[in-house]
Amino acid sequence: MVRGDRGYTMVFLLVGMTVMAVLIAAVLPLASAEAQRDKEKELIFRGLQYAEGIRNFRRRYGRHPNSLREMYDVRPRTLRKLWKDPITDSNDWGLITSTTGAPAQGQPVTGPGGVPPGGTGLTPRPTATPTPAPTSPFGGSPGFGGAPQTGPVTGVYSKSKKRSFRIFEGRDVYADWRFTEASLLGTALPAGTAGPGVPTTPSRPGTNTE
Repeated sequence: MVRGDRGYTMVFLLVGMTVMAVLIAAVLPLASAEAQRDKEKELIFRGLQYAEGIRNFRRRYGRHPNSLREMYDVRPRTLRKLWKDPITDSNDWGLITSTTGAPAQGQPVTGPGGVPPGGTGLTPRPTATPTPAPTSPFGGSPGFGGAPQTGPVTGVYSKSKKRSFRIFEGRDVYADWRFTEASLLGTALPAGTAGPGVPTTPSRPGTNTE
């Protein structure tokens, strides 16, 4: 091969590598955004699983569960699995309780009539079962889930402060997505989706702001 041919080969190789780098740079954000959307769908699915478990627990036992783990440990159980938060990939869910509620951005802890935001307004019937000592959301030893328990659990939410692609119940920050019994009202399973209760809400245009 003559020297001129070697020069052309090197130029073609550099051009090819540059084109590949540009294509990879263009595809990576799209792949990342699609993966994040999948996590959002999973967050809704898991959050509604907890909401359904809480509703079934209240109907069956006449009170709200004292921890997420209690729904799994009781027999018959009302939760088939202790789900992780797919956004933070941890067990550290935020807990909405019947005593303190869960403050949303720019909102007071309690709403009209003293009902916690996202709560049901239902008063649990008295029970002989004592409220466990402060522990993790899953009811295990301190540190397993990270957050202390503050009262009977009425719902869960992700602790991630990131903005979402999907708009869920008018909110675009994961920490503002509240999964309670109220979330189960009017939610239906769209055709072709996996998992119950994934609402057909619009997605945010453009790139996710994290």
